[in-house]
Amino acid sequence: MTGQRISSGKAWLRGLRFAQLPVISVMLLCCAEPPGKTIPPLDPSKAPAAEKKAPVVPMKPGGVTRMPLGDLYQLVQSNAALVYDVRPALYYKLGHVPGAISWPKTNFATGLAQNEPLIRAANSADTPVVIYCTDLACPDAVTVATALAERGHSVSVLQGGYEAWKIAND
Repeated sequence: MTGQRISSGKAWLRGLRFAQLPVISVMLLCCAEPPGKTIPPLDPSKAPAAEKKAPVVPMKPGGVTRMPLGDLYQLVQSNAALVYDVRPALYYKLGHVPGAISWPKTNFATGLAQNEPLIRAANSADTPVVIYCTDLACPDAVTVATALAERGHSVSVLQGGYEAWKIAND
């Protein structure tokens, strides 16, 4: 009898594996933002403590700096930054910083010819170029920012990525 319980338990686990994909799809779709969502005022109490204390470092040509969430928020409200989302396109479709341009890291080389003139123009006009990915653990924004800095562009990486933006705007 004990053997039957184990085998039925294993069958249940096998069935669970097949159910994972639809469950994950539903979870992602329920988190999507409605189109045309306005930006609410930033609640500083929701910003991570590390972001409140981070000093703003002046931008140097061909360098990478960190962009605190509050600074990006002000830039987005005044439409005064060129913002790139380097997460996979599916994540961009589910939600992104308003005005951000989707440029997945996997498409970096193919999108360089299209995006580099925009970055060059922004750098010439002293308009910040900000790159973000998913969260603090995501290395994609730093990878893309470093590649752009090696080409002589000045860029910033959003501290905390889209997760920090989402938390501060919920």
